[in-house]
Parts: sequence; C-alpha cells; structure tokens
Amino acid sequence: MRIIAQSQDIDELQHVNNIVYLNWVQEVAKEHWKLRATPVVFNTYKWVVVNHNITYKKSVKLGDEVLIKTQVSKEVKGALWGRAVWIFDSANILVAEANTQWCLVDAQSLRPKRITQEIISTFINNG
Repeated sequence: MRIIAQSQDIDELQHVNNIVYLNWVQEVAKEHWKLRATPVVFNTYKWVVVNHNITYKKSVKLGDEVLIKTQVSKEVKGALWGRAVWIFDSANILVAEANTQWCLVDAQSLRPKRITQEIISTFINNG
C-alpha cells in the first residue's frame, strides 16, 4: 500500500502525527484481509485490535510517499493472531514498524472465534 502524507496528517511538529501511523497500520491490515479472505469468510468474521506496539524510527513530512507492507505471524493462539507492519520511505528506509495483535470475532455476535485452518492457510500460503 502506498500513501502520500497529506496536510491533515501533519501535526504541530511538522511531521506525520503518531495517530496517523496507527491508522495506516489498521488500513493495511484491513486491505490485506479484504484481498486474501474468501467472500464467505470476509462476511462471517471481523477483526478487533487487542494490542498495537509501534516503533518510530524516522519522521515523515508533508508530501512524502510511504510504502506500507504487512505480514501475519505464523503463530496463532485461539482467536488471536499477530501481524507485523513496516512503513518505508521513498528511499526504502524503514521509518516505523508495528507489531499488532488482532482477535477474530463473529460478524454478528462480535464474540471471539477460534481462527480456522482455512483462514490460516489462506494467509500463510499467500503472504
């Protein structure tokens, strides 16, 4: 996912606000889910965040383009699944990285659901 930092992303320190990085982390995760999940799985389940841990390495300024990559963990614990996200600048320098933990929930009841092998293999075998 490529994004260009917009004026609304910039804070009083003249760089992208930390909360914007968090939004980018969530957006790349949602896009990855939409891309990989089958229509039935996509409509049956949703994800909620349990934990985000972001490390900022370099600031991003107005007009800078970033490339955001993500990958799920190979380890799943019941309804919980970790995900790594990397944000790179246009020179391919890492500007931030995040480790997040998500909980799979039933789309109707919003109750946690064990992550099935079908879901795991869709993501592990395809990125």
